[in-house]
Amino acid sequence: MNQKLAIDGGVPVRENKPWPGWPQVDSEEWETEIEPRMRQVYLSASEGLPGVQSKALGQGYADYTGTKYATFLPHGTDAISAAISGALDLDGFEDGGEIITTNYTFIATASAALDRRCSVAFVDIDPDNFTIDPSAVEAAITSRTRAIMAVHLGGHPANMDALNEIARKHHLKVIEDCAQAHGAESNGEKVGSLGHVGAFSFQSSKNLTSGEGGMVTTNDKNIHNLVHAFMNVGRLPEGARWEYPRLGWNYRPSEYLAALLITRLPKLEDQTDIRNANAAYLSAELKQIQGITPPSRSRWVSKHGYHLYMMRYNPEGFGGKLRGEFLRALSAEGIPSSSGYGQSLSQEGGLQRVASQYPDLIRELPCPNTEQACQESVWLFQNILLGSRQEMDQIIEAIAKIQNAWA
Repeated sequence: MNQKLAIDGGVPVRENKPWPGWPQVDSEEWETEIEPRMRQVYLSASEGLPGVQSKALGQGYADYTGTKYATFLPHGTDAISAAISGALDLDGFEDGGEIITTNYTFIATASAALDRRCSVAFVDIDPDNFTIDPSAVEAAITSRTRAIMAVHLGGHPANMDALNEIARKHHLKVIEDCAQAHGAESNGEKVGSLGHVGAFSFQSSKNLTSGEGGMVTTNDKNIHNLVHAFMNVGRLPEGARWEYPRLGWNYRPSEYLAALLITRLPKLEDQTDIRNANAAYLSAELKQIQGITPPSRSRWVSKHGYHLYMMRYNPEGFGGKLRGEFLRALSAEGIPSSSGYGQSLSQEGGLQRVASQYPDLIRELPCPNTEQACQESVWLFQNILLGSRQEMDQIIEAIAKIQNAWA
């Protein structure tokens, strides 16, 4: 006999139990690690320049990603803007040319490019891994194209070998949007080191967070210098305080945020390994449930970031019930989830307005895979993947319970 679903008045699989919070905090960590470093900043009377903590964080993050340089900024969006400026040597006044990017991403990927006076071409995704489709990129290249922006969506590295080959062939720059991919690796190399420049976010939901913050990584000294100038009113990294060889802006970050991230960075790798282990366990079990397709993992992925665990939902496996009904039923069983991006980014109101007022700035190519992903996706967030094996079993049990009741 079918168990009665919680949404129909039955007993939930998981009742009144909180999932792992994010960020993970405790008083011992504050007293032994964070407070002493915050106190050091406070007593130094240097909460901004000369940026001792920010420089130390940058060096630590460069070491972590295997890059030569890393520059700390206040936000992830700033980091993308700085990465574009550095890669394309843009001062923000001239036409920046066109950047090709994915139509399945957060709006900052596009807004940062538009802010740098670049136009944007939206292309489709690989239906298996939700990242930008290299064949769609190559088909979209025109004489205006200057860069490819890959987004490692949900923590799955894009096909960087294919994208870099296309870029070499057409003399383009490759920018990595790594906002959701802290710790992810392609063929054993960390994201952020795979293109000309990478941009990370430390916003409050991210796998490494200080509430807000961003980072730009690169192996190119000239790009690093341009990123630093963008961040620090036009100064060179080791330049004099009152010399401005380039026009730049003030995107200098807080030393307190740098201090917080310095204490959290050493924990990132272990947390990423936990997420990978739990995701692998979930996928092995969920693939046996008709109507659920666990996220795929492409051959080049040596470590997934798992900011998102991105499943596909097929109503046919659930008696024809729509995805929205499934999400409500899953929530009633005590499992939080999301449908993710509701539509292609190019269809969002803000970008539709830009396209109508400035039609030369937006180009949209056919994106059937993106549209399908928007209709079928079910996301679990990264904090869920820090749970115990018992909690992973509860996710599996809840989905199987719903499928059994409806099928």
